Amino acid sequence: MFIYIKYDEDGFITAYQNIEADGFTKVFILDSWITQFAQHSDKFRYDTDKKVILNPGNLPNVSLEELNTKYSSVLETSQQAVQSATALAQQQTVSATGIAQLQTSIGQLQKSITELALSQSEKGTK
Repeated sequence: MFIYIKYDEDGFITAYQNIEADGFTKVFILDSWITQFAQHSDKFRYDTDKKVILNPGNLPNVSLEELNTKYSSVLETSQQAVQSATALAQQQTVSATGIAQLQTSIGQLQKSITELALSQSEKGTK
């Protein structure tokens, strides 16, 4: 599988992504390393002479179940954040609508008061 990486002066990987971008180097990673790489990418190195990723070989084992649990937790947190943002946006929309209605009512009230004042003024001058 090909990925794109950034690495420091010692060759340790500092960032990676699946999409080509400026400043990233295209490299091949073995499918059997993907789980470890996803968990410990900063422990892997890039050999600039051989143009390959080096696996440190002493990484802790991570089960797919553990990764799934962590992913589920991140997903749940993300969903809560989206729900909170949606609720906030709805409240702001309601507030903006209420303010617009209030401004319209105030405008109508001012118009009515002006008309009443003009009417009373005409009565007083007759």
